[in-house]
Amino acid sequence: MDVAFQAHRGLVLLLGFRRTDGPMCLTCGLAIHRALTAHTLAWGWWSPLSLFVFAPLTLVRNVLAVRRVQRLPAPGPGTLGPRYDPGVPVRRRPRAYLALIPVLGVLFMVVTGLSRGM
Repeated sequence: MDVAFQAHRGLVLLLGFRRTDGPMCLTCGLAIHRALTAHTLAWGWWSPLSLFVFAPLTLVRNVLAVRRVQRLPAPGPGTLGPRYDPGVPVRRRPRAYLALIPVLGVLFMVVTGLSRGM
């Protein structure tokens, strides 16, 4: 099945995108989804435009794409081509939790702004 996954890197002044697409089996699709989603969670939040627009859109697109991949059967023993190891799920990858830093920063600014009566 043809599917596309994306990664986003939001730096203060620059934005970067990476895309991997093409026909994928279940294991390859899961591996690419997990790698690119973890990358976006770690590095996609570091500019204001990325925090509110590009990183969330990239994550939503990846979730929609992995839903399509998860409907596929596991590849059989005679399947041609390289297979990727899907590795551990995104929620068990420590670098995915770097996304909490900018989210907590925004939350801190909102709470301090509300406590000062702004």
